[in-house]
Amino acid sequence: MKIRNILTLLFLYSLSIQAQTQNNLKETLKLQIETTTVDSLKIPLLLQLAEHVYQYDVDEARNITLKAKKIVDNMDTQSLYYQKQKIQLYQMLAECDQLQDKIPTSLEHVQKAIDIANTIKDMKSLRKSYRIRGILSIKNKDTLKGKEYYKKSVEIGKKVNDSKGVADSYIYLGILSYHENNGKDSMPYYMNLSKKYDNSLENLIHTDVNLAAFYIFDQDYEKARKMYESLIEPHKKVKNYLGLSNCYLNLGNVYAFLNLKEKSLQAIDSAIAYSKILGNKDFLESQYLSRRNINLYFKDYKAALHDFDMHKKYYDSINDLQAAKRFTELELTYKFDKEKEIAALELKNEQSKKTLYSILLIVSIVGALIAFVLIRKNNKQRLQLAENELKLKEVEKLKADLALANREKELKKVVIENSITEEVLNKTLDDIKEIITFENEKERKLALKSLSASLLSEKSSKSSTSNLQSYLDEVSIDFKVLLDTHFSTLKPKEKDILCMMKLELSTAEISKLLNTTVASVKSSRYRIRKKLELQSDDDIIAFIENTHN
Repeated sequence: MKIRNILTLLFLYSLSIQAQTQNNLKETLKLQIETTTVDSLKIPLLLQLAEHVYQYDVDEARNITLKAKKIVDNMDTQSLYYQKQKIQLYQMLAECDQLQDKIPTSLEHVQKAIDIANTIKDMKSLRKSYRIRGILSIKNKDTLKGKEYYKKSVEIGKKVNDSKGVADSYIYLGILSYHENNGKDSMPYYMNLSKKYDNSLENLIHTDVNLAAFYIFDQDYEKARKMYESLIEPHKKVKNYLGLSNCYLNLGNVYAFLNLKEKSLQAIDSAIAYSKILGNKDFLESQYLSRRNINLYFKDYKAALHDFDMHKKYYDSINDLQAAKRFTELELTYKFDKEKEIAALELKNEQSKKTLYSILLIVSIVGALIAFVLIRKNNKQRLQLAENELKLKEVEKLKADLALANREKELKKVVIENSITEEVLNKTLDDIKEIITFENEKERKLALKSLSASLLSEKSSKSSTSNLQSYLDEVSIDFKVLLDTHFSTLKPKEKDILCMMKLELSTAEISKLLNTTVASVKSSRYRIRKKLELQSDDDIIAFIENTHN
């Protein structure tokens, strides 16, 4: 009994999740299918028609799906597009079979859909297939497996961000858990999860309609009343008059269960009013029958008789309309076919002309666009070339200025060195004159020895300076320009060290040329790395050359 309740509610949900579309949708799809000659376009139209028809005629939906399957089977291709179409048609066949309790064939079809989805890694299709597989497990009285497949469906939906699919699966999980645990808390929990993943107004309506159906099933008519009353405005907001008519019909039945006769009849009358706006005679026929049953329940036999007459009137009208439609179709078939052939030829000729004109127009537009793009591209290239030449001239000028500045610096250095040399010479002469005046022979010898040592030290310093300059002259002007242009924070001595490092001199060789200690050179290199924000194992010269190339 519990399994039957679950299946009944699953079917109710499947009906609530798709609102009825326009009355002419079926005819529109049929017309599109008839006029479409390309199989790749016809297949999805057939599947869309089958999905629409499935809501009220399972056998016809199966036949339409089999037509699509025949086309796919005749296609000699394994492309991804046709594999996805196969999944959809197997899913539709599985749903048709499970609705009519053909469990083995339904299982066979859904398993094929699962296999193909796994092969091509179509996770969204796999999610839906697992949801169908869950329904089959429940029908086979294996609720544990059913729940397992529903959970798989939810997990896959989360991974591929299929929020609508996750919301759909949560509703099915709610239905299953509600009856499995025999508790009322599970339904609101899963409905809220569904709303979390799909908070569209349409899904909010679906979940609440589903909850209201459960409340009726559990004979909790007060909660059902509140829920249906809260759904009136959302239906009006989306202008879903068919759903609104159905909502008023269910609300009227709930009012009847609560012994609220006047409200019950008012709700049924509202349902009838919206059905009249839509001109839906099927709804009117069933709604007048419900009104008649409510009046019988409240023992208003006169009103019940009137409602039954109205029900009969619409029932007969529907049957007469269908008979007239069949007769007219038979009568006009031949004439329509001939006119259709003539119209098709005229349309084909007209379409050929339009196609030719369209092609010429497109070719002209494309040609103009190509010419415009080429001209624009050529202008951009010329502008870029001019900018590059200007930049090159600026760089050359900068190099010349820096070279001139370096030369000026070297000349100043020579002048300073000459000045220092003259100063040393004068000081030496003064020292000699002073030594001559010493009377003590020992003092004179000591003074001459000290003067000799001072002169040797000065000579060594000059030699070191001369050697350093000779090395620095070997460094390319580009590297010096690079240092002066982009590394202004470095001191002159630090730049000299970098130039010697560029010449691949060792720390010991650099210390000799600078007439200083190895530790002092290492300290200078540490300060350079700190200024350039480099680690101890980074190549300083490579960083300088690569950073501004």
